[in-house]
Amino acid sequence: MDKLKEFRKIMEKSETDKVVLITNHYRITGYVYDCEEFNRENYINLTNVTLCLMNDSYSDECDRYTSSGYDWLHINLDRVVAFSFLK
Repeated sequence: MDKLKEFRKIMEKSETDKVVLITNHYRITGYVYDCEEFNRENYINLTNVTLCLMNDSYSDECDRYTSSGYDWLHINLDRVVAFSFLK
């Protein structure tokens, strides 16, 4: 099974579409947007996204100064090192 199918399977079992993704440099929080029109192989589509540098992730800096906010963000699954679904 490919990475995207595994990701969707875990999302279904979690019964939520809110996710936090960890890359080598960022903590990304958003809602999975599953639309056939926008689906690309190995990409996750997110809406209402906040992006924070990992160095600021565990300090007050991230909460006070969220580095970026996006309506849409498409993330390559090959760049994700960890993720968790949030209720």
